[in-house]
Amino acid sequence: MSTEAVERRLYNAMWWAKVQSAGPLEVDPDTPAVAGLTRATSPDGSTVWLVPTLPSGAGHSVLEELGAPPVAVEQPNETARLLAICVTCCWTDRSAPAWPGVTGTLTQIRSVYAAMRGRPEQSSDLTLIIGSLRRLHATHWIRWDEKAAEIRLGPRVITWTAADLSTLRDLCRHLPEPPPAVLSAQAEPESDERQEVLDD
Repeated sequence: MSTEAVERRLYNAMWWAKVQSAGPLEVDPDTPAVAGLTRATSPDGSTVWLVPTLPSGAGHSVLEELGAPPVAVEQPNETARLLAICVTCCWTDRSAPAWPGVTGTLTQIRSVYAAMRGRPEQSSDLTLIIGSLRRLHATHWIRWDEKAAEIRLGPRVITWTAADLSTLRDLCRHLPEPPPAVLSAQAEPESDERQEVLDD
């Protein structure tokens, strides 16, 4: 085996070790490709996320090893419900890829949550919502800016398959429509986002 091939294997192994210990990683755009990791450019183009390309039908133990548990185990139903609401608020053009989507707001999420429940918002709802958003942020399903009360979809959504996206489109059609987003910075630059799965 050539020196170049050995160095390439060592490079890939180093990055996989980092992903296994820390989950998806945000790196400089100039970082060379890593075999088996999906690259997703951040919304402002300043960084790239490296996300494990998950094996088809991967079980919970495999996902845990890759730093990518399917959902946070604490209050899984509530957390999954909030993820669905975030998708509804942040994936507005459902003919396009889910990543990177658009910025949503806590106000939108609270509105959809109350409408799903079919009752006015209760004092305990906000505590449940914030807890779920923090868990989803920690596991890279969303990017939650708690200070600005704004949400974006996280880099892990780029691993969703066509079948996953079809199911999510159907789910979004059945969820209450969120009100228009009022963002802390109204101008939201649109950039060309790309993703590529590197499996060489």
